[in-house]
Amino acid sequence: MAYSKHIYDLATKKLSDRRASALSVADYRKNETYREIPRLSEIERELSSIGVSTAKAVLSGKDAATLLTSLKEKSVALQKEFNGLLLSHGYSVDYLEPQFSCDKCSDTGFIEFDNKTITCECYKKLLSDCACEELNTISPLSLSTFDSFKLALYSDKPDERGNIPYVRMQKIYDFCLKYATEFTPESKGILMKGDTGLGKTHLSLAIANEVIKKGYSVVYVSAPDILSKLEKEHFTYSYSQEQEIMQSLINCDLLILDDLGTEFATNFTKSAVYNIFNTRVNMGKPIIINTNYTSKELEENYTQRFVSRVMASCSVLSFIGTDIRSIL
Repeated sequence: MAYSKHIYDLATKKLSDRRASALSVADYRKNETYREIPRLSEIERELSSIGVSTAKAVLSGKDAATLLTSLKEKSVALQKEFNGLLLSHGYSVDYLEPQFSCDKCSDTGFIEFDNKTITCECYKKLLSDCACEELNTISPLSLSTFDSFKLALYSDKPDERGNIPYVRMQKIYDFCLKYATEFTPESKGILMKGDTGLGKTHLSLAIANEVIKKGYSVVYVSAPDILSKLEKEHFTYSYSQEQEIMQSLINCDLLILDDLGTEFATNFTKSAVYNIFNTRVNMGKPIIINTNYTSKELEENYTQRFVSRVMASCSVLSFIGTDIRSIL
């Protein structure tokens, strides 16, 4: 997929920093170890000399085979001594090698395959992660945790339907905590519905924080903001930017679409919501949708087909109680 130059620059810099860090650590280890075991430095020089002698033997053509065999035997013996010295001093044989994040490309972002230079998977993931991070720059991901969720704010008295908010919210809290703990990119989605101020955003962001700690990519977006941005990019013909945003929404491990139903509804936004949701469901990727709408209102404002698929594909959590924000 296409990314903006800004995303490519971010990913390239991160990859370059990873490689530079690995090389720097390896260089530091080498200097420290050579000071501790001077013989290692001597062996390295001897191996380098053998390399030069090997090249000369190949070029000379005189008794090259015999000479090359002798040089190879000497090289093997020196390498064996080198590794033995490392092991005898408590180091692994690869201790002096750079520890790159990606063994396939050595943090260059590219590998050779079938006589072609192709983009490494690690670089593709880094591009996707950077695009996700850009969408998350204004989200409150760091502000909500399970520990900061206050169940005591919910009433322990039955409401008009006989439901006790505290009991319902305890069950929802436990469900969300278990969901976050056991999350995988194949987890089922969640529909959180209920009035404003009942904790939907808080719990969805608490899930996000735990999922991020597990190393998965999460994108949190407010429906009004992201749909407005997509619509603007679409009708100003900024198709590459529109595609980049859509791919970030679709490809992340977990998407959180907050405040669905508060956006300015148009045919474009309704279609965009359906396409995002439908594509993720078809790919087996989870989405958390937060809305103040009831099931009936969702059908009235979107389509019965969309709501039916949401209900079938997501665990539905119905929040109850009174606006807890007025109590804080």
